[in-house]
Amino acid sequence: MRFIARLFFIVVGATALGFIFYKLIGPVGHWYELNFARNDDDLGQAYMVALAVQFLALIAGGWLGDWAFRKWRQRQPDRP
Repeated sequence: MRFIARLFFIVVGATALGFIFYKLIGPVGHWYELNFARNDDDLGQAYMVALAVQFLALIAGGWLGDWAFRKWRQRQPDRP
């Protein structure tokens, strides 16, 4: 049961942080496209950076979910 709860915390953490960064990256990418991009190569590089940031956000969210699970487990009384 602990494994399922830990997996749930990790998935929820990764999804939540990934969604937050997804909502932030969209407007920043649009702003960059309108103001600074000169050609398709600039847009391609910006897209790759956005993917890397999204990937790192998923990893960090999973780590935060695992951390939240460990804190939650410390507060729980041990059950027989």
